[in-house]
Amino acid sequence: MIAVGLLFLICSFKSILGKEEGFIVGGDFVKSIKKFPHVAFLTLQAADSQDEFICGSSILNQLILVTAAHCFDNIATATASVGNVDREKGKVHRVASWQQHEKWDTVNINHDIALCRLQKPLTLGHTVKRVVLMKRPPKARIADLAGWGVTNEEDYSDTVMLKHTRQKLWTHAQCQRILHNSPRGTICGGESSAKGDFASSGDSGSGLLIGDNIIVGLVSYKDTSVSRSLVIYTDVPYFYDWISHTSKRLSCS
Repeated sequence: MIAVGLLFLICSFKSILGKEEGFIVGGDFVKSIKKFPHVAFLTLQAADSQDEFICGSSILNQLILVTAAHCFDNIATATASVGNVDREKGKVHRVASWQQHEKWDTVNINHDIALCRLQKPLTLGHTVKRVVLMKRPPKARIADLAGWGVTNEEDYSDTVMLKHTRQKLWTHAQCQRILHNSPRGTICGGESSAKGDFASSGDSGSGLLIGDNIIVGLVSYKDTSVSRSLVIYTDVPYFYDWISHTSKRLSCS
């Protein structure tokens, strides 16, 4: 169970707690996928119901996508759409397998990261590109986030078109001063007060990038008792070794 006040940033059919919260509120529509060719839209089918969930992800290579671990909790099948700002017009690829982090903790929300392997390799080009994974990325104060979904948290209206916003970056230490219980391996992005543009339902797993293509975070959750606009991201460089090892194993499986 997840404590009341914490909301995951997935989206189902307006479920209350659990798989919920994760699209960009505010922000701007992306006119061309060439601005964010690394994004992939995930559609996930629940294992024990007819429910579908949606998440974002980022392309690591022709076969591997990186996303949040909680996106794959109790999931039977998944597909990924790439190469178009309209999530319904992208090229669809079946997800053949996935690996959540072995220490993924649904109670304390630790190690919220997963990799998924596509059944067939992507064809890279102007509209489909890889992110850059770095163990020690350059310091940055602002990062870019792109995702699909809820644009208004009051009526949960959404869109099939990709949206983009910029996020102020907080270090883990800065985040701790506000949230006090944010786990290791996380960073924060956004504003501590309820203002600005931010992730909401459906953006879970979407990549936070600096310098156009260097991935530094994955949308994980929000502590709504503190702020709806301050988002906790999985710190991707923190998991560099795990990503490298697991992606090689999945690619060869």
